[in-house]
Amino acid sequence: MRTLFFFLSLMMPTLIWAQSDAKPSSSDTLFRFLEPAAVTAVRAAERAPFAAKTLGADEISDRNTGQDLPYILRFTPSVVVTSDAGAGIGYTGMRIRGTDPTRINVTLNGIPINDSESQGVFWVNMPDLASGTDDIQVQRGVGTSTLGAGAFGATISLNTLGMAEEAGGSMMVGAGSFGTFRTNLAWNSGRSESGWAAEGRLSTVQSDGWVDRASSDLSSFQLALNRAWDGGQMTYTILSGRERTYQSWWGVPEVALNGTSEDIQGWGEANGYTSTQIDDLINLGPRANYYTYEDEVDNYGQDHQQLHLEQRIGDWRFSATGHFTHGEGYFEQFKAGEDLADYNLPNVVQGDDTIQSTDLVRRRWLDNNFYGGMVGAERQWARASMTLGGAWSRYEGDHFGQVTWARNASAATGPGYRYYDGQGIKHDQNAFARFVQRSNDGRLQAQAELQYRGVRYQADGTDNDQQLIDVKRDSATFDFLNPKLGLDYRINDAERVFLSAAVAHKEPGRNDFIDAPAGLADQAERLIDFELGWRRNAESYAWGLTAYHMAYKNQLIPTGALNDVGASIRQNVPKSQRTGVEMELGWQVSEAIELGAQATFSRSRIDQFTEVLYDYGVNFDEYNEIRVEHQNTDIAFSPRVLWGGQFLWHAVRPQTPSGVALDIEWATQHVSDQFMDNTGKDAVLSAYTVSQLRASLHLPTVKEGKVLDRTRLDVWVENALDAEYSANGYTYSYSAGPDFYALENFYYPQAGRHINVALTYRF
Repeated sequence: MRTLFFFLSLMMPTLIWAQSDAKPSSSDTLFRFLEPAAVTAVRAAERAPFAAKTLGADEISDRNTGQDLPYILRFTPSVVVTSDAGAGIGYTGMRIRGTDPTRINVTLNGIPINDSESQGVFWVNMPDLASGTDDIQVQRGVGTSTLGAGAFGATISLNTLGMAEEAGGSMMVGAGSFGTFRTNLAWNSGRSESGWAAEGRLSTVQSDGWVDRASSDLSSFQLALNRAWDGGQMTYTILSGRERTYQSWWGVPEVALNGTSEDIQGWGEANGYTSTQIDDLINLGPRANYYTYEDEVDNYGQDHQQLHLEQRIGDWRFSATGHFTHGEGYFEQFKAGEDLADYNLPNVVQGDDTIQSTDLVRRRWLDNNFYGGMVGAERQWARASMTLGGAWSRYEGDHFGQVTWARNASAATGPGYRYYDGQGIKHDQNAFARFVQRSNDGRLQAQAELQYRGVRYQADGTDNDQQLIDVKRDSATFDFLNPKLGLDYRINDAERVFLSAAVAHKEPGRNDFIDAPAGLADQAERLIDFELGWRRNAESYAWGLTAYHMAYKNQLIPTGALNDVGASIRQNVPKSQRTGVEMELGWQVSEAIELGAQATFSRSRIDQFTEVLYDYGVNFDEYNEIRVEHQNTDIAFSPRVLWGGQFLWHAVRPQTPSGVALDIEWATQHVSDQFMDNTGKDAVLSAYTVSQLRASLHLPTVKEGKVLDRTRLDVWVENALDAEYSANGYTYSYSAGPDFYALENFYYPQAGRHINVALTYRF
């Protein structure tokens, strides 16, 4: 492991109240003084003109079944989650307003988590993160200014910087279906007289997975050290995760879900499946796993270190953050009959025979460092506030491959041999200013932001397909200006409306530069997001309504096109848009009953694009390109209807503060049909409705006159109605002469009814 180091530099702002008698009430503030500076700088305040939802510690705890963090958010508006292994542990993902993870900006204590090159977020690298998270805010749409990947659908802000003032801790043990077992030990020292406080967490999660062989072995630890003094504080944190996950990325072909044994046998033989793989499809159906090699695993570790400083000087609040992330690991694969030339290996001569291919085991490695810093300053006046912030970061990513075993011994290589070796370097610089102004009566509030983001990327070496990589910095340089403007009007003490327009830009990812021919997919994308919202918070209920129109220019989408070595590539399309309405409702019906509901009705369209198909000829010896023009088609994976509801019954209400409590909740989500490509063809994820039943038993005790929720038993019944559904998939098609056309659909089926249980003891 390389020596870890820190860079103190630019900070993300936080806000401070000026000394003024005109300070608004604590429920209606321009600033959230008690929140860490690095967090508030990237978050929407209560009256910010953007659609946002914040989950506190109690709600996170209620949703924390041991599944990956996306499942904590699945009952928030416009969110759809999926799991490769089918049960929410291992490789999981989410979409918000139909946008994929590479377009969702994620920060941990204000620091970007998205991978700099792929721009995705791999939650499996941060096991049991929810157990160490104090709160989560999801902003839908562009939202406020933030760092890292462009927010083209949403931003997710995670906060782990909350420090307990009193000593304590907790122990948790959990188990569930499919061999799931998890443990968690957390502690906090409390605040010493000299201002020091520390806390930590140690977690393990194991699961066999619902999909056959899709096992996960995950572990993580989290430490934080805090020192507070008059007007300031310092916090050092480290989050470390390790994962070994058996691969289940291939999915299940449609024939295994709908076909007979004969259909599966014929399809498998025609598509080069082995007899073992065909038997798995026949016998396991939706649980079948394409991979059969015993060590077909993803093995990766990631360490995040952060140092946060805050100081109040007069009416200003300043902060600085330095961060360093190191990630290192590989995924291992068995490959049969590989050409030696594809691995830069010589042919093997045995007597008079020359062997040009071999079975082998390969590892594809990623070794990366991400570091940088942030600075900022904030001030508030009686009816105004100003936030200034900036950041700089550098990413260094080494991509290389090794052959660890080959059937033909003379083709084997030493441990230092790399059959491909490439590097990517990315610089990201950011500066923004935010100004908030209220009217004299406080009813009208205006918010204006301007963000500059500069991106410099370069890559060289060779790719895993032996193609030369030569992405010059001059050809991958982007400078973006992202203005945001919004108004919020408080109609009365309970009701407000807001209107905003925000611009975001996003650079292409690594694969767009490397795989696509020059000029085809290297244009930056632009989004203009218009939001109109109406909120009402009454004594016993609250509701919200948000209408949005997200207009894209040069959005990158897959069109079916392949490059000259057969890799799928994305292309810019001139115009596309997402338009929808989101509704939220919360109602305290009585002391014992609470209701919640969310719904999204949307339409996501591409004005025009050209689909690329390939005809390989009757004997599969040709390569003819077919272009089909499409107009006004749905964007893939964008359901038109999402709705969900929650019914919470406080079945047993304690008669005294130390009494027993029992909560029972039913939660449901419905997702309508989704197209798996952008053509509107017969490649569809069928609509599904999935529900969860939760029961939480609280057994508090009293110590020294204080009520402590010492023991808690949670039971979650997932997919309680045993729905059969797939939450993700992919598709491709091709022709082989004029009389043969194939449309291949693959799906990721999700587990039927299953259970998770957790017992937590606090001390």
